[in-house]
Amino acid sequence: MQYEDLEKFLVTIKRSKSTLRRFYNKNTELSSEIKMKGSKKVYPLSHARYFDSEIMFDENKVLRQENHSMRNLIDCLVDKDSLQYKFWTMEWSLFCAVAYKTDRNKKSCFKQMNALFEHLVTKYENTVIRIFFTTEEFTNRKGFHNHFVIYVEDKKLHEQITSDIKAFFSFDKTDFGIYDKYKAGLFYISKTGLVNEDWDILYNKLDK
Repeated sequence: MQYEDLEKFLVTIKRSKSTLRRFYNKNTELSSEIKMKGSKKVYPLSHARYFDSEIMFDENKVLRQENHSMRNLIDCLVDKDSLQYKFWTMEWSLFCAVAYKTDRNKKSCFKQMNALFEHLVTKYENTVIRIFFTTEEFTNRKGFHNHFVIYVEDKKLHEQITSDIKAFFSFDKTDFGIYDKYKAGLFYISKTGLVNEDWDILYNKLDK
């Protein structure tokens, strides 16, 4: 593993000392990978990716988050009356995330997701569309971002709708993947609970 001293690492990640300190205070499991070289701390170069892409950090977190999602999965499967369990039993098409360029608050994120939904159902009024989204605070910058899963009944539209979502958030960072219920991603995005405007589920055809 490659390491950099503090000065070089700050240049690499393009962040301040205070941001770096807050990041490791919140992610103690990562701070344990920092080493001492002589009398100075050196930082794993691989950690730079957490500052380069908020989505990579908040969405993937490799094995650490897979383990966390599995714990959530077990807890929610035991509680079959939970909303998370009910949503998990539904069919979904894509697993998505958007990290906004500007520092949006919860209310702004809520409006953005509703605007996306209205945009899609207006354009594709003949197919069933369903979105479940949550809003979370960034760990390494101010503001909030969204994770969401989307169901599109007409599978032929999946690629086009992915392009539409990218275009809708053209100034922001987006990430997409085919939804796999057995990866427990839905439980991960709702790990902090479903409260007030932190989440919503949107339908265009409730009868289906």
